Amino acid sequence: MKIRKFFSSLYKCSLKVFALILALFFAFGVPALTRTAAAPAVSMRTVKQTEPIEHLFTHCLIAHPEIAFAKNNEYGRHLDRDCLTPSEFRRILQFLYEGGYALADIRDTFREKGVYAERIPFDFPADKKPLLLSFDDVVYASKNQGKGMADKLVVTESGKIAAYTENHSPKVHGEEFVPIVEEFVAKHPDFSYRGARGTIFLTGFDGILGYRTQRDSPNRKRETEKAKKVIAALKKTGWNFGSHSYAHGHMKKYTAEHMISDAEKWKKEVEPLVGKTQVYAYPYGEWILGENCSDPRQRALIEAGFRLFCGVGENPFYVKMPLGESSTKVLFQDRCALDGFSLRQGRCARLFSAREVYDASRPVPYPSHAS
Repeated sequence: MKIRKFFSSLYKCSLKVFALILALFFAFGVPALTRTAAAPAVSMRTVKQTEPIEHLFTHCLIAHPEIAFAKNNEYGRHLDRDCLTPSEFRRILQFLYEGGYALADIRDTFREKGVYAERIPFDFPADKKPLLLSFDDVVYASKNQGKGMADKLVVTESGKIAAYTENHSPKVHGEEFVPIVEEFVAKHPDFSYRGARGTIFLTGFDGILGYRTQRDSPNRKRETEKAKKVIAALKKTGWNFGSHSYAHGHMKKYTAEHMISDAEKWKKEVEPLVGKTQVYAYPYGEWILGENCSDPRQRALIEAGFRLFCGVGENPFYVKMPLGESSTKVLFQDRCALDGFSLRQGRCARLFSAREVYDASRPVPYPSHAS
């Protein structure tokens, strides 16, 4: 008798649930329990080969301005001229985001053609403008440690990339370009298209990323293993690498033999760690192509496998060089510098207000006559 009453109650309950489902079906067109909000479709466009692409670059940040700009720190003058502070970098990213820019991957903008390269069209969100970011000299040279910059990049226990400064509290912090970009993208996912981040241009004379991986390092094996963990984490989050030469010398002062040796050292010591790259940034922005790209120093870079060459220039210049009549041309892109000097000169005024970005803790005040 009890069993019969149980099944009778169960049957009545089932009928009520079934009736509720039918009511929801007719009210909403589909079962409400399985409905999910459709993600809004992203309208796309094609970025043509002739379209300007902004490419901005800077160096490692002045992680600790209070140390860098101390009166007894002579090295601070160089940092003031060549680098940004974390607050400046954060403000610049905000300006760029509000200006409709989103990060693109430099590798999506060109392709190899023989021993040279050419620009290619690529898809991009219709409501965004493509932006390339790159960072030079990410070495954290041992001679400059303790003078206002971080000592190296590290991977935290949670797998995030952070900066590390031995004589600072806390030692692990986020006052460097990688964690700042990661934090910004996490807050504004539409600032990065398909997970793009930036290009890290490396030398090799004093190791990479703050690890002494160069051939004469007494702890090379151990340092290399540590660097590999950081490289893997960077690649996983969308960062890519380029060459900034091995010794960061002046191309105009090099002989052909010196240039060949420099490229070989980079490929032997740095490439095995970060992988092959076709992107090269000229140290100091110095380049010499020669007629039909015949200068032996430029030929050495081409023969080393580099295809896209980056200089330093204020405007979004991305074309084949040399200009004019030439049977042989290389793909060349200028990059607008972000540093104390360029801020005071208003070099990137079309992109952001340098006056609003400028860090008041700098030893050189912002020019009163500048915009």
